[in-house]
Amino acid sequence: MIDRDIKEWCPNNKIDDDPIYRQAAMLVKARADFHYMVPFYDMFNHISDSTKYNIAHKSTPYGPVKRSGYEIITTCKIHKSEELYNSYNRCNICAEMYDYHGTPEVFLNYGFVESMPQRWLFDFARVKFDLDWKKDIRDLESSTVDDMVVTFLVPPSKRGMALLQEELDRLTTTFGTKRYEVNYKELGTPDSEWSTLWQYYDALCNALQCAIQQSYKSMVDDVWDLDDNWWVKDGYLTSDDLSEHGVYPTINA
Repeated sequence: MIDRDIKEWCPNNKIDDDPIYRQAAMLVKARADFHYMVPFYDMFNHISDSTKYNIAHKSTPYGPVKRSGYEIITTCKIHKSEELYNSYNRCNICAEMYDYHGTPEVFLNYGFVESMPQRWLFDFARVKFDLDWKKDIRDLESSTVDDMVVTFLVPPSKRGMALLQEELDRLTTTFGTKRYEVNYKELGTPDSEWSTLWQYYDALCNALQCAIQQSYKSMVDDVWDLDDNWWVKDGYLTSDDLSEHGVYPTINA
């Protein structure tokens, strides 16, 4: 993803043969606000809980900053030792991300698995939902998928759930035992990267399992009769804006 974006934006770049250029480009991709490296901005951690997101853009970095300026403000009173939180997909200028930029996209673009609440969109199955802990959960360390609640953002379908079940079976059958069999050191991949990959694997399997288990009350196949905008709910994108999002027309076979 980083290589593709950089090559699109800078067709004459040196990403393939200049490690310093590559590192700088990756820092901009992962840490910048749009394409501006702003002091302290990268210290604002992402939080998926919108009630705890406590900073906002007063001016947008998407326009000509030299004329409009650049300013980040707090949105509530900040107490001593309280952390400032950003949102990588729910910020006050992130409306184009609301519909599709969930947990998988955060992992793809920023390299970490976000905490609850999470958003999952499975285009191939036309399933979109939010996942969160139940309100009465106190001990998160001992909690299980039974302590999670799914909020479907489009009505789940029997066909979609069958496709999710196939994907869950594929994941558990193909990769379920690999973490105990693979010699990661021989592959040359850092332990931290494998740990993060398996963390995402667990989050993905949990999300699939929860959606399948909690869909039985309201399954209808109406979503398959909708056009390619079936997934739009919070933002303003349409299926025609293919360059702006990663949700492509579903093959309705």
